[in-house]
This record gives sequence, C-alpha cells and structure tokens, in this order.
Amino acid sequence: MCFKDFWKKYSYSIVRIFVDQLAISIFAFAVALGLANSSMSLVIASSVFAILFFMFMVAELCFRQGADDKEKSDLGRFKKNNFTGLYMGILAAVPNFVLAVAYAVFHNIEATKGSVDGFVALTLKLITGEYLGLMNIQLFGSGLGTYPLTYFVIIIPGVFAAFLGYYLGISGKIVIKPTKKDLE
Repeated sequence: MCFKDFWKKYSYSIVRIFVDQLAISIFAFAVALGLANSSMSLVIASSVFAILFFMFMVAELCFRQGADDKEKSDLGRFKKNNFTGLYMGILAAVPNFVLAVAYAVFHNIEATKGSVDGFVALTLKLITGEYLGLMNIQLFGSGLGTYPLTYFVIIIPGVFAAFLGYYLGISGKIVIKPTKKDLE
C-alpha cells in the first residue's frame, strides 16, 4: 500500500491520536498547575495517570481499527499488516518529532536561548502536557524538561501503544463481544 492510500484509509485515526494527545495534554496541564503548590509526588502521580490514560486511549483507538481490519482481512478484502499501528503512531507523532528536533537545534545555539528555544520548549510542553509532572524531576541539577533527548523519548510510549493496540486488534488475540447497540 502506498503512502497516499495509507493516509486515505487511516488519516482519521492518525489525526485523532494527535487530537486526543492535545485534549489530554490540556487536562493534565490544568491538573499539574492546580497541584503546583502541593507535593511533588502528587504532580508526578497525576502525570503518570495522564500518560497511562493517553496510552489507553491510543491503544483502544488502534485496537478498534485493527479489529475492523481483521474482519476485512478474514473476508479477503484486505491484506493484513501487523505494523500498521506502528506506522499510525509514528505519523501521529510527527509534530512532536519536528518540535523535538527544533528544540534540540535551538537549545544548542546560544543566540536563541530564552527566545526561540523558549518558544519551542513552551510549545512542546503545551502539546505534551501529560508529561509535565515528570519533566520537573531533577536530574544532574536540572529538570528533565531542559534536556532535548527527553522530548524524543516521550514519543515512544504513544507509538508503542498504537502498535500494541492495532496488533492485538488485527491478530484476534483479544475479542470484544458486540453490545446490543453494535448489533443495531
């Protein structure tokens, strides 16, 4: 399947993954700000909860897509590919990756410190708000949010959740029984 066909078939799911990330990010950002004056462990716990919730939402979305593709595959209308969820997760993470590269570049240019570097870091924190509590953990005297590598690492859980959800859906290892509403 070429990219154009792949995008046509899975664009809704890919965009939905990113939109879900933004929605959870805004929620987690608000919770983290509300807990800012309390203990750091509460902020970290809320961040972990938001990350797990995001991963569940991505996995569930991709699971449903995989189950739908399995049904089409079983009928012979679709060629099965176990890595479709991985591709969906990677494409949904492209904005995060582009911003992570921009931050890594501008963070190392002295002339952009505090201006472009700060703007890119703020944008990254706004779209990855579910990780905000973890970004405040101190490592070598600085918060994790100050290290460019961190923004590359936080892409991995969402991509993995997309892969795992789709794989479980298309492989048929987990079967969800239809409800009365689904049968109507």
